[in-house]
Amino acid sequence: MEELLVTSRAAAKVGFHGNRRVHIILGSESCDLDSVVSSLAMAYFLFRTSSGPPGCSLVLPVLNIPRSQFHLRADVLLLLREASIATETLVFRDEVDLAHLHGNRRLALTLVDHNILPSTDRDLEGAVVEVIDHHQLQRTTSFACPVTMEMVLSCATLVTERILSRAPEILDQQLALLLYGVMVVDCMNLSPVAGKVMVKDRKMVHLLQTQFPDLPQRDALHTALHTAKFDLSGFTTEQILLNNMKTVAGGNLKVAVSIVYMSLDSFLQRKNLQQELCHFCKSHHLDAVVAMTISFNEQSDEPVRHVAIYGSNLLYRQEINHALLDTRSPALCLSPASSPYKDVLAYHQGNTLASRRKVLPVLTHLLSDWWNRAVHCGAGGEELEDQLDQSDVMIYDTFPVNKESADLSDTDRMPYVYSACHRHRRRLQLGVEDHGNVEEDYGGRMMPPPPPMNSLVDGCPLDGSFNQEALLEKFSRMGGGEEEQVGRGN
Repeated sequence: MEELLVTSRAAAKVGFHGNRRVHIILGSESCDLDSVVSSLAMAYFLFRTSSGPPGCSLVLPVLNIPRSQFHLRADVLLLLREASIATETLVFRDEVDLAHLHGNRRLALTLVDHNILPSTDRDLEGAVVEVIDHHQLQRTTSFACPVTMEMVLSCATLVTERILSRAPEILDQQLALLLYGVMVVDCMNLSPVAGKVMVKDRKMVHLLQTQFPDLPQRDALHTALHTAKFDLSGFTTEQILLNNMKTVAGGNLKVAVSIVYMSLDSFLQRKNLQQELCHFCKSHHLDAVVAMTISFNEQSDEPVRHVAIYGSNLLYRQEINHALLDTRSPALCLSPASSPYKDVLAYHQGNTLASRRKVLPVLTHLLSDWWNRAVHCGAGGEELEDQLDQSDVMIYDTFPVNKESADLSDTDRMPYVYSACHRHRRRLQLGVEDHGNVEEDYGGRMMPPPPPMNSLVDGCPLDGSFNQEALLEKFSRMGGGEEEQVGRGN
């Protein structure tokens, strides 16, 4: 392992000079214990067996966060320290220009612990050559990109199986400790409270224990890593959310889902929480945050889960709320919990076996469906009316004709007529952060749209009395003018 890490770090420092292709093993953006170890172990397997894509002489494990955030992963740091791996030898996402390598056709990507790139990395999709993951599959398989996907509790289980089946000779005490530590944590020490521990998870743990009898005692290792993971003393709210965060994006909507290792009460009682959540969303360009808290019952050691949903925009908050309440795959069994903040919805999660990887597909489907509906409703004219129910259409004239509106450029104007779906789609395209409701659009006052203006009259016929004679006289003048012009043309 040391030779791989030293070589990788040296190559990253000099910027990958030359023309050779680089095979990068990229973990998920959560950069949790499973993601980190799976990246390191898979890279080591490819490094030792030279079984990567043709022409890729350099194999590089990359941790998918900036180096500055790595100190938040106390459990990862502990396991690496126990395995005698120095963090100085690791390579982080902000130290490698993947876009530049891909633009020069020098990048090959293997994804571990996730199977689809986030929207910010979609341009790298053509570089993906293999996927190893244990989450719900979100990508189309192809011959050019083989996918190993199995719903086990740990991606490290699948990497361990790959090593034992194809190159068992490379497995040493250091690598075994890394893989073993991850599986012990992810499977909650093979406890029944983890739900159905898959046969393969249990099998890989026992194989490592048998082959390396000097591995730490399982209970002691689990307790040490578990304690480190839940020690958030001194962390800011932002650091707590970044500690284990994944994002779901659809169109220009972006929602963070963070695992928070504390009780809901402790989380909600943090000083200035709502303001800090607002700042967090603005800093990281998020529309909402879903915090999935997890703590443990002191008497039974069983997990206790809660969900907190924050979004300054009521529409987004309610849509996420309904999606999580309504899902049946699996049902989260949510029941309302007390929240001191109007913009934070809180729930007790009755189904403690439903982890984040069960929630992510629900939100992915929500954002995808929401975006598709917004785009679908964005058609104009008669086709739009055919596609929408009347209840879906709201017509507003958001800018009365006045001097202020006349001074606005075309790009600053809101559309004269638009549907609710069109309004939402415009927000998505422009990336507007302040997504107000109707009252907010009119300076905090509920106001009806102004009456339509008519070019035939000096004012609106709905303002004051309607002068029929004046209108007929204007028609007469218009008719006379047309006849006069025709006469001149002849």
